[in-house]
Amino acid sequence: MSGCTKLIQSPFICALSARSGAWAQVLLLVIMLLMPTACAHYPANPKLESIDKVLQIKDRGFVGSRHASKELLLVLSFSGGGTRAAAMSYGVLEALDRVGIPYAGEEAKTLTAAGEKHALLDEVDVITSVSGGSFTAAYYGLHGDRIFKDYKERFLTRPVQRSLLMRVLFSPVNWVRLLSSKFGKSDLAAEYYDKILFDGATFGDIREQGPNIRIQATELADGYSFGFTGPQFAFICSDLDKYPVSRAVAASAAFPGPFTPIILNNYTGQCGLEEPQWVKQTLANRNTSNREYHTAKKMHTYFDIESKQFIHLLDGGISDNLGVRGPSEIFRVFGSAEKVMEEMKIEQTRRVAVIVVNASTPKNYKWGQMNSIPGLGDTIGLTSGIMVQSYNFETMDLLRRNLKQMERESAGSGGTGNPIQTYLVEVGFDALPDRAEQMVYADIPTSLQLPEDTVDRLRQVAGRILFSSPEFKKLVNDLGGQIPVSH
Repeated sequence: MSGCTKLIQSPFICALSARSGAWAQVLLLVIMLLMPTACAHYPANPKLESIDKVLQIKDRGFVGSRHASKELLLVLSFSGGGTRAAAMSYGVLEALDRVGIPYAGEEAKTLTAAGEKHALLDEVDVITSVSGGSFTAAYYGLHGDRIFKDYKERFLTRPVQRSLLMRVLFSPVNWVRLLSSKFGKSDLAAEYYDKILFDGATFGDIREQGPNIRIQATELADGYSFGFTGPQFAFICSDLDKYPVSRAVAASAAFPGPFTPIILNNYTGQCGLEEPQWVKQTLANRNTSNREYHTAKKMHTYFDIESKQFIHLLDGGISDNLGVRGPSEIFRVFGSAEKVMEEMKIEQTRRVAVIVVNASTPKNYKWGQMNSIPGLGDTIGLTSGIMVQSYNFETMDLLRRNLKQMERESAGSGGTGNPIQTYLVEVGFDALPDRAEQMVYADIPTSLQLPEDTVDRLRQVAGRILFSSPEFKKLVNDLGGQIPVSH
């Protein structure tokens, strides 16, 4: 083909380039190189084919490998709030790493120095997270103490928001990719998170000796909380071990508008796993005022493959900005504390502690001092903030009641049982006694880009609030530990 490059073999293109000259050849070559990206498609979640693998995943239990005390169940919950939440969550990890507690129980007998202390951070069994908090949870789950060496530079002080915007606005290749109906801005974000932070890691790479990491997102169609957990993925006949961590975090942090949903294929019923009998029975009873009914209704939607072939996931903060409602549903499903502990494989537990990092900003009452009408942006911001804070209170109240129920049931009807002691600690700006100091944090935006001094201030205040909590002090004292004198 005279005048036609070997890279361009179409007779139509060759004819056009012969008429138009070298510039047309270059232009057509560029178009051809970009054409495959116009068919960009998100990577599908891997399918589980065997019921044996499903049962193996479900048998792992709720907590991670418990290399410390089996008598303590320590759960951390990291809220949404962009880099603000990621920095506060990181600050709590730093603080827990500074609290020394003695080894206890059977574990102490195997140590050469039974009186030796270790960090309370080593006792963490579960980290559940949404949105901005998921970056910290995922990185700690993958790398453990390495987080204290490079996480700040790799994520907290990196201009993530600006870099994402640049990839959308100034990359012709991404312009074409984003034209696809099967590739959105969250897919682009997942690629970027993988590049700067997760290095191709999947959930199978999360440390065996670390806590169970439970990243939460929200189903767009139903508004349900969706957990990136082995049992949840096994329920839809998908293999979480092979799923990229970056995509789970992208889903958890996919704030609607700037980001698009992350999509999963729903394979429910295709791996031999049948709908649980209790779900069928609960739906048949139609006790619609019962929490168990709504949990059963949620689980049943996955078996309606005709209506739910795909699962569209957005920011976990939409359904639960504190990230604790998903784990709390265990109480709805199994009812009694005994059944919950049996399912979670934590029968030896005698202390349950939950530390909730709440990065929602303090209420700003400036509008109460103005007689002007707020603009659309201010109105949306104010109303969404009110809803989040009101919902946060209800979530904490539900968790508190569940923990108290566990205490009562473990004590037995006559109070002669072996009772479980529970602790609920909230790390939030409202705990600061000085209203003026609270307001310092009121205007920190929910974004993926903050100045380094703001990041450091958030880290420090998170540790200070934790160490000042009466409930946390009680926990450390009951464990025989000590909070550092210099906060």
